[in-house]
Amino acid sequence: MPPIDQVRARPGGRNAQVRARVFDALRRALDSGDPERLSFDRLAESAGVHRATLYRRWLSTDGLVADLLIELTPLGTPPPDTDTLRGDLSRLVARAAATAATPAARTLQRLVAGSADPHVAEAARGYWAGVVGRAAEVVRRAQRRGEAAADIDAAQAIETLLAPIHLRLLLTHQPVTEEFRAGLVDRAVRMLRP
Repeated sequence: MPPIDQVRARPGGRNAQVRARVFDALRRALDSGDPERLSFDRLAESAGVHRATLYRRWLSTDGLVADLLIELTPLGTPPPDTDTLRGDLSRLVARAAATAATPAARTLQRLVAGSADPHVAEAARGYWAGVVGRAAEVVRRAQRRGEAAADIDAAQAIETLLAPIHLRLLLTHQPVTEEFRAGLVDRAVRMLRP
């Protein structure tokens, strides 16, 4: 028998079914944009499980959010590939802005930003590393085509491109308009130019 710290939950069966129902309830609560729906009592009711199940598995909403972030990482959506840096960045920015503006993403961003839980921080770092790492392929392809400077860190370029979207939505509550997105892309193309 393996040591207790090496025992893992079975991937199927009741554990997987409960986990799936709880994550489905969490996603619906996030989609609603109503923070009250994120209480363990409401989540347990929505998932059709006892709240003790939530406390036993996740201890807190922070634990549940951290676990959801881990499940969402890495994302399966491939980065855009239009054969031009401008085209790829335009699609990437449009996709990021549309996703970040959803009620679920905005609620999740507020939860993560407001959490002091180290597990949430670690899960968020992993999630964003996956997002940025995947999107950085757009810059790497442009570098291979000679469309972007070879000495620029692709991941940092993507962070610089996407950060203003999240700043506007999360902190300054300004709209991410088409004009704003176009400006982001223009600045990024100039910054990346060889």
